[in-house]
Amino acid sequence: MWNWIAESSEPLNVLLNGAMLVVWALYFQLLLNGYRRSRSSKILINRANGHSLDTKCVVTNMSTEAVYIEGIIVETFSKNDEESLTCSLTDRGGSINPYETSEEEDGYQGPLGSGKTVALGSYRKIIEHALRQGEWDISHLHRLTLTVVATYGPEDRPVAAQREYHLVERAGRHVLCSDTVTTRQIRSVSERRKIEQQIQEEVGAESTTGE
Repeated sequence: MWNWIAESSEPLNVLLNGAMLVVWALYFQLLLNGYRRSRSSKILINRANGHSLDTKCVVTNMSTEAVYIEGIIVETFSKNDEESLTCSLTDRGGSINPYETSEEEDGYQGPLGSGKTVALGSYRKIIEHALRQGEWDISHLHRLTLTVVATYGPEDRPVAAQREYHLVERAGRHVLCSDTVTTRQIRSVSERRKIEQQIQEEVGAESTTGE
């Protein structure tokens, strides 16, 4: 056997070197994944309890570092997406306190620590605020999306997360339904650039209105 090992030393060395290369590649991949995870933001948008319009909408920062919420964009759509309304909740004024429950008039702008949650008020209030941008009533509404835009330390461009809800009538009252159980994290450069432009336009519009 020792003779065979001595005679096969070169191919065995090649195999061992290849195995070591695979191990180091896997180890490097684990380190890279951990590094990417530490640099990536994760923001959750969810219902506090139940499916009714009176339930609270809450935002949770699951990133490893604090985020600064720049604004929240609300988009409402009629049936078949024939019409849509877009507005920002930030123009309601105020700033959030991540350690206390926010009031309905809060503008949802400010820092949110890692693992912290802030309530944005009820979905009904959010929808009513959005519908005031046009001549709609709630029966005209088919679905809505909420997009949280934030600044995250390691990122040069704003980060964002989005949740979509459908408005369904059950037993004579409207309830919220979502096709997904998780919040979509917006990662693509093109989408983030578009959202950054939306926030800049909202800020410009608010500044013009305030003058």
